[in-house]
Amino acid sequence: MPQQSEALTSPSRRGFLKGSAALAGALCIPLPVLASRTVDSGPHGTHEITDWIWIEPNGKITLGLSQCECGQGVYTGMPQILADELDADWQNITVTFVTGRDAYRTGAAYEEPQQFVGASMSATLFYQRLRIAGAQAREVLTLAAAKRLQVRPGQCYTDKGRVYHGGTGRSLGYGELAEDAAKLPLNPAPRLKNEAAHKLIGKDLQRLDTPAKVDGSAEFGIDVRVPGMLYGALKMPPTVTGKVTGIRNADAVKAMPGVQAVVQAPDAAIVVATSYWLAKKGADALELDIDPGAAKNLDSDNILAARQAALGAQQAVVATRLGDPDGVLAAGGKVVEADYHTPYIVHATMESVNATVHVRDDAIEVWGPIQGQDFVRNALAKLYQRKPETIIVHTTFLGGSFGRKFLPDFVVHAARASAAIGKPVKVIRSREDDIRHGFYRPGVSGRFRAVLDEKGLPRAMHARLTGQSLYGVIKAERMASNGGWDETMLEAIYDCVYRVPNLKVDMIDVKQPIPVSFMRSVGSTSSIFMLESFVNEMADAAGMDPYRYRRALLAHSPLAIRTLDAAARAANWDRKPAPGVTRGFTFNLYTGRGEAFQTYVAMALELVREGKTFRVKRVVCAVECGRSINPNLIRANIEGGIGFALTNTLKSEVTFKAGVVQQSNFHDYPLLQLAEMPKIEVVIVDSDRPPQGCGEVSLGPVAPAVAHALYQATKARRRSMPMKLEA
Repeated sequence: MPQQSEALTSPSRRGFLKGSAALAGALCIPLPVLASRTVDSGPHGTHEITDWIWIEPNGKITLGLSQCECGQGVYTGMPQILADELDADWQNITVTFVTGRDAYRTGAAYEEPQQFVGASMSATLFYQRLRIAGAQAREVLTLAAAKRLQVRPGQCYTDKGRVYHGGTGRSLGYGELAEDAAKLPLNPAPRLKNEAAHKLIGKDLQRLDTPAKVDGSAEFGIDVRVPGMLYGALKMPPTVTGKVTGIRNADAVKAMPGVQAVVQAPDAAIVVATSYWLAKKGADALELDIDPGAAKNLDSDNILAARQAALGAQQAVVATRLGDPDGVLAAGGKVVEADYHTPYIVHATMESVNATVHVRDDAIEVWGPIQGQDFVRNALAKLYQRKPETIIVHTTFLGGSFGRKFLPDFVVHAARASAAIGKPVKVIRSREDDIRHGFYRPGVSGRFRAVLDEKGLPRAMHARLTGQSLYGVIKAERMASNGGWDETMLEAIYDCVYRVPNLKVDMIDVKQPIPVSFMRSVGSTSSIFMLESFVNEMADAAGMDPYRYRRALLAHSPLAIRTLDAAARAANWDRKPAPGVTRGFTFNLYTGRGEAFQTYVAMALELVREGKTFRVKRVVCAVECGRSINPNLIRANIEGGIGFALTNTLKSEVTFKAGVVQQSNFHDYPLLQLAEMPKIEVVIVDSDRPPQGCGEVSLGPVAPAVAHALYQATKARRRSMPMKLEA
């Protein structure tokens, strides 16, 4: 059988969708044509007005998007800002991914400027920048029109891609003016619109990427095809720290149908072939010599035991000390104390990591679902002794990331394969290797102890968290500059917003050889679970309602009170729940990395008993996240975050045995199913603050809300994740 027959006889899912869309064209809603290409300069045949805006002579406008679209909605929200200040016709725009310029870089949380997406900071960091870019373009287009019409610029106004002279009604389209406008200098401080003049910002515009994702035309990394491309598949060592020291049967695998090369990398062997299936069959046949590395004796039971032992250690690194917590706690009184535990978890994106790379003499070209473009550039530049500007990164849509595709390891595999064979190679990591060789969110243990006053409020509290430190692995210098404590492990605890006059927060880094990195909501999915669960336990000990208990603890914060009240009203909290329904209430002040933003979240959750089990029935989430760019996107982020958090709360756990991850696919690392998704009501609290982050803020409050609702139903505490819903 010809080697290429496997690739030719099976239509791709995406090809099927495209064909189906053509047949069902009458059902498609017309929206702007999409583009998924990347530009380091500007689209050909257009006039560049700013780093973000290109206009064709026919008036078609291309808006650049520096932020990768991984489901959070930036493909619509960021262009919405630009188009509003530009006064563009929303029905006449195209969006394109852009990379490679300083305009697309931001200095994120004590780091050098780089192009990346993460930490829910796109809206916060780019809102003003994009408004200025749009206003700059509007200004030079107005100047060009005024000159051609021989009137003063102040007599002109703009609307839907045209410049009008108010006195005569004459007008010129942006396409007619683009060539002249592109030659004019940009004003570094253009006049921005006032809030009342915004026509797009704040509106529920439909997502621009939805039609392409439905009809199959949106290009994800796994869809990339370039001329002459080959395919690569991996065989990786069993342990998370394993290294490949040799390949025993490389020649035999090279002789297999379609196989072009066998490449040894430090952490994997890569088989390159004419199709992915042939590459995968070759990789499966490899016989490797393995060094298991430092994790060879790693076991989940021992990891947990080490964390639990550290909870009782005499010494720890103190992050926060307010008042005299030790003295007040030692004096005794009404004491509340509890231990909590969370496991290691993995990103488990629907699109497993993949990349296409062509290593050439003059440049290295990358195509893929890249969350950290400059991280990729710098990694390849260092590996191949190139200048970063010779690394060209083309960003596709991302089929989920949650932080995983910020790391460049999967791109490096494709680069090694391409460099070995001299052709572009797409390397796709299998689901099994994606889960067993990921970068994990660390598991954490926590011990909380408080003494309550005569009103039931905490007079003093000591919180200790133990576990493998994320910053101890990836940001050791930052952790050292803090004094040896990890702000991600202690999120929302070291800077506790609740009124606790005597507070001590400390931590112990329990070293492990497990690869860890950022994951959606980072450490707060553990720390908020613990803090909010403990607040509910204090409220129970005080005999107080959890919503009103938080009102008492947050009386000093008007924004927190507004958010709490909004959630309680929407949830009808003061009404007795229906029979069989119990409820949980939680809060979170989510502070962006480097204090880039602050978003207030309050959540009321309903649990219903169904026979021998429980089901999360309804979640009401109030969020104060500054000015809304697109309320629909805020709702989507909050809803998606709650679904993601329910997976973590009820299902997610990575376990280790002899250094090997025991989970491998969705049968043993399951995700929340559509039928399990509760009804979600999002209340957006009106705000005059600038836009704040919302992509990660709803995750943390979910687990403690579920735990407290379960306690109300069963009188048994759930202090560990994942939780079981059995009655």
